[in-house]
Amino acid sequence: MKRMLSTLSFILVATSIAYASDNHMTHWGYEVDNGPEVWGNLGYETCKIGTTQSPVNIIAKNAKTTKNELNIAYKPSSASLVNNGHTIQANFDDSGDVVFEGKAYKLIQTHFHTPSENQLNGKKYPLEAHFVHKTKDGAILVLAVLFEKGAANMELNKISIATPKEVGIVLDINDFNPDKLLPTKHGYYAFTGSLTTPPCTEKVQWVVLKAQQTASEKQIANLHMVMKDNARQPQMLNDRLVKVAE
Repeated sequence: MKRMLSTLSFILVATSIAYASDNHMTHWGYEVDNGPEVWGNLGYETCKIGTTQSPVNIIAKNAKTTKNELNIAYKPSSASLVNNGHTIQANFDDSGDVVFEGKAYKLIQTHFHTPSENQLNGKKYPLEAHFVHKTKDGAILVLAVLFEKGAANMELNKISIATPKEVGIVLDINDFNPDKLLPTKHGYYAFTGSLTTPPCTEKVQWVVLKAQQTASEKQIANLHMVMKDNARQPQMLNDRLVKVAE
């Protein structure tokens, strides 16, 4: 059922969308005059001076092998789908969690970027999903899934077909299973990074799954029609370590 986004719905979780209050800042976006290249000049200084920014270009041969410490336990639940002006985002009440390196993170929401923000060995993908999680003490983990063009993903269909075209509209989705957006194998690349949008807050744990999912050309086009190009370019890795696990 379509309903207008309430005032509280605009208070988004601190994730890789616009999580800080923007009412005293210049509006940011992805155009020339308000896009990633000038975010640092619009009042979001960390986007410009931060040293552990996301996304990144992952070079596989430079990653350090480690044991797999990721356990994903998602489950079906209802979701609220919103066009917030920067992305299409599905907010969850109780869709499970992940445990990474012994720490539990609750799944809060998932949102999308076209094209991908993270790259693997310099390759850009047509679609990327970010699953945003938080611990009880506020630590953030973003699980990223890259999509290739291919077979349609039936769970993604629930989002791509229902995508609100107007900013501020919320649609309720019943029985949505985020686990079905993931590839079957959960090997990953992990690194410390940031939110990929203002305020570009750092100390965010990133986990990029090695295997890709597929989405049909139509599904990707439906999302891109609403979101347009909403991807920040890869940032300097600096001295960060990227770990890889099978």
